[in-house]
Amino acid sequence: MPRNFVDSLLPSQESQFSTFLRTAFQLGFTEIWISNPTKEKKVQMTQSTFASLINIHERLDIGLNNESKTQMTSLLSHKRREIPIIAVTCLSPDLTAWAAQDNRVDILKFPVFQTGKLMTRSIAKLMVKFEKCLEIQLCELYSLPERQQIPALRQIRSAVKIAIRKNVPILFSSGSTRPDQMRSPRELASLGEMLLKNSILSLNSISTIPRLLLERNLLKTSPDYIAPGVFRISSRLTSELNRFDEEE
Repeated sequence: MPRNFVDSLLPSQESQFSTFLRTAFQLGFTEIWISNPTKEKKVQMTQSTFASLINIHERLDIGLNNESKTQMTSLLSHKRREIPIIAVTCLSPDLTAWAAQDNRVDILKFPVFQTGKLMTRSIAKLMVKFEKCLEIQLCELYSLPERQQIPALRQIRSAVKIAIRKNVPILFSSGSTRPDQMRSPRELASLGEMLLKNSILSLNSISTIPRLLLERNLLKTSPDYIAPGVFRISSRLTSELNRFDEEE
């Protein structure tokens, strides 16, 4: 059965958005997540020619602008029921510990040169307990000057080694801010394999793992969701939950 590949993008310019969608489709992605889309981008997400050819979903990325914990908490309170994927870029040990335990957060990310320092064994245990994923945005790695790539690789390898040992789900994405930074699924998987030393896990990190995370969270943002573990039962929801359990 063919894999459905997922990528996360952070478009920096409105004018490039249609190019992002076209490039993602041409490279072979079946689904993309758009980080912090503006109102104009949201309109394009539904009206683009490629909207019928590729699944497009919104995600919320916080911490990119060094927001305070109070600002982040406010955003989470307002957006959790609206947006299926929420990621936090962690810049300090305190922020990392908080994000790892907040039930509204799905994904933890780290600045590339702090990844190995902030992704500790204790954080990994919290991430497993509170069902978080570790995301590595590979664009940050392959866009670096060559002299900085080896130190960056060491940081990332240290983090993914801990994640694998503690069974933290790992996501790879390009994290591209420009269309020319995008890479095909196989190229991302190849770089991921170099980090993980496991070809199947690398492929899963850009297909199965993000897809199951999205499906689980789409249930949380549905009208049937009441509270963690509590759903309003309907025939449609029962069908969705059964399908999700079978895939897991």
